[in-house]
Amino acid sequence: MPTREHLEGQWREWRYAHVAKMFRPYGWTSLVAQYWLEANDKDVGFDLLPGTWSVDDGRVMFTPPASGPNLSVNGKYPTETVEIIPGRNQTYGHGQSEPVYFGVNEVEAILRSKNDGKSLYGVRVRDPRVATSVEEAGVSAFDYDPAWRIAGVYTPTALTEYEAETVEAGVRESTPRIGTFTFEHHGKSYSIELIGKDTATGVQPVAHVRDKTSGPVTYGAGRVIELQFTDASNSRIDWIDFNYAVALPCAFTNFVTCPLVPRENQLDFEVLAGEKRPARDVVRTMTYKA
Repeated sequence: MPTREHLEGQWREWRYAHVAKMFRPYGWTSLVAQYWLEANDKDVGFDLLPGTWSVDDGRVMFTPPASGPNLSVNGKYPTETVEIIPGRNQTYGHGQSEPVYFGVNEVEAILRSKNDGKSLYGVRVRDPRVATSVEEAGVSAFDYDPAWRIAGVYTPTALTEYEAETVEAGVRESTPRIGTFTFEHHGKSYSIELIGKDTATGVQPVAHVRDKTSGPVTYGAGRVIELQFTDASNSRIDWIDFNYAVALPCAFTNFVTCPLVPRENQLDFEVLAGEKRPARDVVRTMTYKA
């Protein structure tokens, strides 16, 4: 194992970058609206956005107004109906989406599903002027402890798209499962499901867990930990480092669809490492009405 100084130094740099990313102008805490469209919706208006919105053969379509303020879509003002490609906003970075703005606000489309398996389409708005600061959120973490860097074994499986329930009642989100990670803690074996998150550099393995600290000490809906492949073929993971556990975006905003923790990932011990519960609570209200 590397020295404590090396591990702690690497974690401190990562921690700074993670917090800066979370609380950037168009980060998760800048979300101010989350609207929903179903498969047959046509010409729907949204309070914070111009024009009308529709779903056409599974595509989210924006029709600009005849006059007045318009969206900026990939650097141009559309003069006719245009597709808003789903994917996390371009500033934050995910998917094939293009930069979409309405004034200073950034706009994004997302693809989800309903409990009956039918597709559901979301439109989100981010306002950098109201983004919560790290000081306002009251974010803190335990000091680095190398004892929480625990060795284990990764067992890859064929990628399986699992539609998980989310904090938004009636809305499900695809969580691609890529295998399990097995480790021991105090003589007991645990095997947790891993999600494969798409990134610009490839698949990032992620564990979404709850433990005995979830609620009173850490965020109640669980935390996520990014794991690292240790071979070129992405078939080996040698450890899980709980010092990298962080709260989900739903700890900071109401306008998200964070998946619920898989049943297999409910740990029966306290993980006194990683990010603590934010001092500022978010009152959960539903944006989707079935």
